[in-house]
Amino acid sequence: MNPTLLTLLMPGVLMTTPAPLSSPDLPALARLSLEERRAQVKALSREQLAELFAGASTQELLEAGKVSATRMGTYETHVVKRERVSGELLKPQTIHLSVRQSPRALRLEVLDGPAKGRKVVYDSSVKKNELRVREAGVLGMAGAVWIDMNGRLARGDTNHPITDFAFTSIIGILEDCFAKGETVGGYSRQDEGLDAAGRYCITFDAPDGGAHLYAKRARICVDPVLALPVVLEIDDARGPLERFDFSHVQPVSKADFSPSSL
Repeated sequence: MNPTLLTLLMPGVLMTTPAPLSSPDLPALARLSLEERRAQVKALSREQLAELFAGASTQELLEAGKVSATRMGTYETHVVKRERVSGELLKPQTIHLSVRQSPRALRLEVLDGPAKGRKVVYDSSVKKNELRVREAGVLGMAGAVWIDMNGRLARGDTNHPITDFAFTSIIGILEDCFAKGETVGGYSRQDEGLDAAGRYCITFDAPDGGAHLYAKRARICVDPVLALPVVLEIDDARGPLERFDFSHVQPVSKADFSPSSL
């Protein structure tokens, strides 16, 4: 067995260390509570942590993310996003985002950048295909309005429906992309290791014949404690397509997803 995994799973490493996991892999680590994960990751040296992630398959990394996101329940985060939409690379936006896993609901507010002050609520249990939106300033004086979540107004500054900004959806998009890549030879993987912020970063390059794929190149950085891809850099055949940088990810006990709150 990998000695790094033995160190991670061995009982008694810390007073807070849980009993040995039945499955010595990253998905098993993700099934622990957030505090247990934080304690176990803290017990590892930087070298041991890098070894743990380097030894995990791409599928194990994605599976760990799905498990972690599901266990987190309702959470909030800040995300800085930049996308190329209709051929134009837009300026970055800083967004405060809240997500409820089930029934799916999201709330966002643009804190900086284009459309600063815009507020959006989506609740699948209220209207499955519509958003409640309130713009800032003069545009918002008329109050909030309902719009089609896949319509021109909603998708004017993004390639994605609002539901794609949840971590479970992001991981699903990556899984689908890698699966399609397998049909033309599979993505190559280059592990960069831990960056200055302690995130484990990997670059994936599409095989020859993969120019049609969502990502010709994908750079992903995973937060070891959260087991989530908190940095995504996606390039297509034309160059930079999307950049997402998530920070301050934390579960919350309450969040208001009611359309009337706008």
